Amino acid sequence: MNNTLTPRKLSVLIATLLGVSLLPAQATLLNYNILTNSGYKHAQDESISNENNDQSPVSSYISDSYWSSATTSDGAAAGNDQGWMYSRSRGEGAYYHHYSSVTQVVDLLNDTGVMQNYSYDFRINFGSLTASNYNFSTAEEFSVAGYMVDILLNGSSIWHSMYTLTNNLADGFTATASGTNLVNYTDTSSYASWGEYASTLNLGLLGAGDALNLSYSIKTFVKGNHLQGCAGGQVPTAVNQLQNSDDTFSTNAIAEDCDGDYGYGGYGYYGFTGYSYAQFGDPNGFNSQPVAFNDQNIRISSVPEPAPLLLAGLGLAGLAFRRRRQS
Repeated sequence: MNNTLTPRKLSVLIATLLGVSLLPAQATLLNYNILTNSGYKHAQDESISNENNDQSPVSSYISDSYWSSATTSDGAAAGNDQGWMYSRSRGEGAYYHHYSSVTQVVDLLNDTGVMQNYSYDFRINFGSLTASNYNFSTAEEFSVAGYMVDILLNGSSIWHSMYTLTNNLADGFTATASGTNLVNYTDTSSYASWGEYASTLNLGLLGAGDALNLSYSIKTFVKGNHLQGCAGGQVPTAVNQLQNSDDTFSTNAIAEDCDGDYGYGGYGYYGFTGYSYAQFGDPNGFNSQPVAFNDQNIRISSVPEPAPLLLAGLGLAGLAFRRRRQS
């Protein structure tokens, strides 16, 4: 039997004394689910009247739209097990509220036989908000665009970002934010955007045989109230003289085409006095495995024991080398 203490044997001895496993970290995916949801309301109250959702363990997509002469709004959200997630919402016209959301959820089991520490890497690649004021003339007109993102561990938030851009006649452009700020914004602009963002979240210790629940949710929303107007042009009127039955005359103003001195070639078109749009795209594209469970974005390392055991391990390793030199 060879009792020589080789460097490999030494590393195993130290690792054993420190409680560190040299085996590849492993975990089991217990559950993976995607939920997309979208809804809208066209009235002055805040509640959503029409909601739809799609839930799938693999891929989920939802789209909602409403079109009328007074209001248009639409939204869509998508997610799949290769990591692509996005949400968008838009609207213009009389009182509208539209939102879209996508949530991906995993349940993960630590089946390594030892306590492990888990970390989660995630990326965000782009997004933008638009809350336009083409020509507000009343206090009732406004545009709102925003997003909200939450990452939850066992039901509690561990990362949050929210941003809302509002535009009205009284206050002009205002922005509110909470959590991590992703947005680059100039105070006098109806447009805000953000680029790539990456971060690592510590999920903490997970005992052998224990499980964790990780969810990642993205929501975009728009609100607004816009009058019908002439975009890119002006509306001239013509006055007709109408002869009444008693041979008197009265004037009648007639609205003509949306035309005038502005816009491309002097032409405009009928539209609304504002517009709202929000998009949040998040690739998290990690090949063919679920967004929150693979070697690229879930990193697992064994847990070292407290410092006294570290010192004891190094001391024993030193004694072993000393005995080898004496022999």
